[in-house]
Amino acid sequence: MTRKQRLSPQQHTDMGRALAAIRDELTHRTTQLANAYPQTGADGFPTRKLRIAARAVDDARSALDSTLFREHPNQAETTTYYPYLEDREASAIAYYPRGSMRATVAATVPCPVCSGDSSYFRELDRYVHRDGSGNSRCWLAIGRGESS
Repeated sequence: MTRKQRLSPQQHTDMGRALAAIRDELTHRTTQLANAYPQTGADGFPTRKLRIAARAVDDARSALDSTLFREHPNQAETTTYYPYLEDREASAIAYYPRGSMRATVAATVPCPVCSGDSSYFRELDRYVHRDGSGNSRCWLAIGRGESS
């Protein structure tokens, strides 16, 4: 019986960034559908399926994170499968290269929640504060439909 080749730490890092970007995209698309269609009945079916898909990606990330720490304890980091925002952005931008339908729009615009200077990135469908401050609070408010 042959043994399968396990992922290297670098392959785990690549996998973690890709899965984080996929999860972010699924979450965004779920919110987009939830804001456009009813949550129940046949119209809510796609939203429910995307939520299930996002949970499946979360479960896979958790299991792979455990595998990484078991197989490479001296090289494992918690940020491998739960990367910082800038690492997720790099993966998302690589996933949607320039010239695609989702080109970057980096003009300065007011954040729809806090009105601070921000840039809107279509690759991520996110506003990023220009001063570098965390904007997850604003993203959550936009997702809940609380933006101005």
